[in-house]
Amino acid sequence: MSEKSLHAKLPDLAGAGFAVALGLFVLVESQSYVMGSLRDMGPGYFPGMFAIVLIVLGCLLAGVTLFSSTVAPKATFPRFFSVVSIIAAFMAFALLIDRFGLLPAIFAAVFLSTFASANAHIARSVVLSAVTAVGCSILFVAVLGLPIKVFAL
Repeated sequence: MSEKSLHAKLPDLAGAGFAVALGLFVLVESQSYVMGSLRDMGPGYFPGMFAIVLIVLGCLLAGVTLFSSTVAPKATFPRFFSVVSIIAAFMAFALLIDRFGLLPAIFAAVFLSTFASANAHIARSVVLSAVTAVGCSILFVAVLGLPIKVFAL
């Protein structure tokens, strides 16, 4: 492997290294909690399993990067409006969840985030937002029984 191609693969290798390092850190930290078992999960079970998956994915990324002959195309920065749209979606959810409830908060967040796409369409955004909001409300409140208000007026 030439020095030039290794230099081009450096961002992917750095990302793989970061994923492995973060996974190792979480794995070590999760050992201070009770792991439990699959039937009776303790507070350290999910972080421990997540850390193992993160380490494996980091190693796979490093392997694919090192042994592939192609170099990924140069990354481009996202459009400014896309970044603003995603930030607005997070802010809308945070500001609306307590005051108006789960359904309006998810609707607003999904609706705003759809405009991060270059081919956003208002009718599609409304339908996607409505379906996602209703689906999440059913899942979290009716199925999982979480104490979240669907509407809080």
